[in-house]
Amino acid sequence: MQMQMQQNNEKEINGQETREKASKRRTGNSNNAGFSNMPGNIASFDDERTLIPKPIRNKMPASKEMPGNSLNAKKYDVTDDENDAEGVENPYGDEYINEKAILDIPISELSNIIEEKRKKEDEGFKKEYTLLPHGEQFPCDVGKRQENLPKNRFRTIFPYDHSRVVLRRTPSDYINANYINGTDEENEYIASQGPKQNTLTDFWAMVWQENVTQIVMLTNLKEGVKVKCTQYWPDNMKARVHGDFVIKNTEEKEYAFYVIRKLTVSLKEQKKSRVVTQYHYTTWPDHGTPDPLSLVVFHSHVLRTGTNQKKAPVVVHCSAGIGRTGTYIALDALYKGGKTTGKINVAEYVKVMRSNRMNMIQTYEQYMVIFFALNEKFKADVKPQSLSDFTENVESLIGDVPANQTVIRKQFEKLLQIRPEYSRNDYKNAIPHASNPNVTVLLLDKFCLYLTSSVGKRGSYINAISVSSFLKNNAFIVSQYPTPEDAVDFLRLLTDHESATVICLNPLHEIKSSKSWFPSRESSKSVVPFTVQNENESESDTDVKTTNIKIVNEENQPHPVVVIEPKGPLRSDKDAKDTSCLRNLVSYALNISTESPLTILSKDGASLCGVFCAVFNCIQQINMDDSVDVFTTVRQLQTRRPEFCSTQDEFLLVYKTVRDYVDTTSENVYFNQ
Repeated sequence: MQMQMQQNNEKEINGQETREKASKRRTGNSNNAGFSNMPGNIASFDDERTLIPKPIRNKMPASKEMPGNSLNAKKYDVTDDENDAEGVENPYGDEYINEKAILDIPISELSNIIEEKRKKEDEGFKKEYTLLPHGEQFPCDVGKRQENLPKNRFRTIFPYDHSRVVLRRTPSDYINANYINGTDEENEYIASQGPKQNTLTDFWAMVWQENVTQIVMLTNLKEGVKVKCTQYWPDNMKARVHGDFVIKNTEEKEYAFYVIRKLTVSLKEQKKSRVVTQYHYTTWPDHGTPDPLSLVVFHSHVLRTGTNQKKAPVVVHCSAGIGRTGTYIALDALYKGGKTTGKINVAEYVKVMRSNRMNMIQTYEQYMVIFFALNEKFKADVKPQSLSDFTENVESLIGDVPANQTVIRKQFEKLLQIRPEYSRNDYKNAIPHASNPNVTVLLLDKFCLYLTSSVGKRGSYINAISVSSFLKNNAFIVSQYPTPEDAVDFLRLLTDHESATVICLNPLHEIKSSKSWFPSRESSKSVVPFTVQNENESESDTDVKTTNIKIVNEENQPHPVVVIEPKGPLRSDKDAKDTSCLRNLVSYALNISTESPLTILSKDGASLCGVFCAVFNCIQQINMDDSVDVFTTVRQLQTRRPEFCSTQDEFLLVYKTVRDYVDTTSENVYFNQ
């Protein structure tokens, strides 16, 4: 086989003929890529009528030979997806006719359109999603052949014959994957199911044949008890062999929401090798949708680091290769098209995808996320600066000259304009506690933390949220200093969530209520059912004081905690000039080696907390990528708590602290993380 591959010309190996033939099967010889003349789609967004051919439905009798039979599924190791939309009844019967095309949406009107569609419990989105063509619209005969059934991950998801990827250098030409057109380019994507154990070689043969340099993975290998995908890459700095291909993992970078791997792929006994980058989004909820802004940050990283010299498709896969895969492809394609045209049409593009692969986008929630993510993307794109550019430009951005202050003010005003606006329904758990005079910042239900331990008649509520760092999801617990009445709940928070570090943003001697839970030197304090012991205290030369305490419960089980506080007050007003105390506090936290969350406290759980987290995250970004994006860092934090960095002075303090960190750190040596 190796000799055959060496003898064939590069065009055949690259799969260019395969893509051209697939394109002709789908679109004829038209030079108009994207939306024009696509099966099941209108010729132009400006048409008044959507013309979609009658679906071709192959009636499959239930028998032991057919994949719909459960015994047959077991025999061929074909599984069902718990989110399998094929189990939903087609709302429009055997024929799909949409009398009027859904109109384009100008990007400037996208926010208003979303607001309108969300009324009456997302009625507009639900109705629009229901009108999309559903089910098997075109023949899938090859995928249903007896010899190919074991290669399908799900018993009802097959690739359409007219757009399937045809393998050229394997014993079988079959893989459960389809070419998908973009808005301007034909065959811009390959939508694939997640590889199975018996399709690993086929998957890498497809990657090699199609000259793929980017793989976007949107599922974890296992979610809950279900296996979603077989690992097809080696562990970091290791290699593995699949058929004629040797894959080496040469670099792995782990971020809060995704992992990026550099994979070198080569043919056995040949000097030829290629670098393939895998972008693995790891935080897509098993039964839900991702945070739109996090998905946008991930997508921006894919676009920013792509090195696709040749026109080759991007492989996108989840488990089934239709739901999450369709969501991501739609985001990418519509963003690129919208940048050029100033308008988008989500529904019509979903029809394009579904004419190439069945049921792309599995739920109306995924359909909505496309809108939400595009809205976030177009409101303000993610634009990290290289460290050298940041150093060169930061002084002009935050200088004292009034004219330059306009720049920082515009950035801050943009943040205020685009930060999330939550409704009363988003604060249901917090509203009953709003009358408490000590609570000035309410927590959002979807980010709140609950207390799991049982203490008397006390409930599970506490005013604390989880916040992610640049490198770790839910790295922080952010709360306010506990009142004497809530001291026991604060200790429950630390033990329930196994937080071993508390970072106070004020000297504790300034916080009177701290006496209710924080014992003085070499003493202990009873907070029933806990006893808190002060083990020792130390003060460094860097404005930071640390105290080791031990929280002991009724069963005499100790939970050690390090409490860190500044020696002097941290200022965030317009006169704040010296950032050394804040930098030292952040630097100390960066050097803590722990997998447990860091608990951050301030007087209201927002002021200074947002500044601390933003500086922490920016420094992590500098250390990891030699780049920084203060604006996006703060923007992401505000999705969890809009009150973070809610004043221009705090926003400016983040910039100043990051600048001073860069200035006081040698060019190639950063604080360890």
